[in-house]
Amino acid sequence: MTALAAARARGDATRRARATRANARGDGRRQRAVDARAGKRRGIGDILDDEFSESDGKKKEKKRGGVSRDGGAQFERKPMGTTSSAQDKWIKVGNVSELEEKPIKALLLANGNFCMVKYGSMVFITACNSTAYQYPLIDGELFEGPSGAAIRVPLDGTEYDLATGEVITWCPQNTMMRKFLGGLKKAATPVPLAVYPTKIDSEGDVFTYFI
Repeated sequence: MTALAAARARGDATRRARATRANARGDGRRQRAVDARAGKRRGIGDILDDEFSESDGKKKEKKRGGVSRDGGAQFERKPMGTTSSAQDKWIKVGNVSELEEKPIKALLLANGNFCMVKYGSMVFITACNSTAYQYPLIDGELFEGPSGAAIRVPLDGTEYDLATGEVITWCPQNTMMRKFLGGLKKAATPVPLAVYPTKIDSEGDVFTYFI
């Protein structure tokens, strides 16, 4: 084989290797999207792969939706009415009866994935995943926080106020696993959870809108 032919062969091999790596990254992203839509719990390996991959480049800016201290609605509400144009922005996302068996339900909507959460006599609409490690909140632990209804992420222990999305506790290092995960986020600014306005009509239908 001539030197020119050998160089061409090496170049072809390099291009094939790059294409294989690119395809693998694309397959990984597609699989994570499928898992999120299916409400699957992500493994610690998947989470750490994402964390270290992001550290090599610029992390995406986290945006918070929703409103302050109006993220939930009582079960007992008067009919909302249909005459005001302001009602056009509200969309039906479920019914309170769907939360009787389990207080958290995943919502797969056209504009993304969300969670409908019941705590006591209140219903809340939140983002689907936590903000520290993108852990599915459908597995979240509900509890009474300093200002009312709150949710805790089982993986890293981060806690959010369900009405405002504010972070109550950010990645506490109170277990062996959380010491490791909390150490990775020690220098990170706590990111609030996106929460959205919620209304319930006389039939128990739950409505929200997205800013």
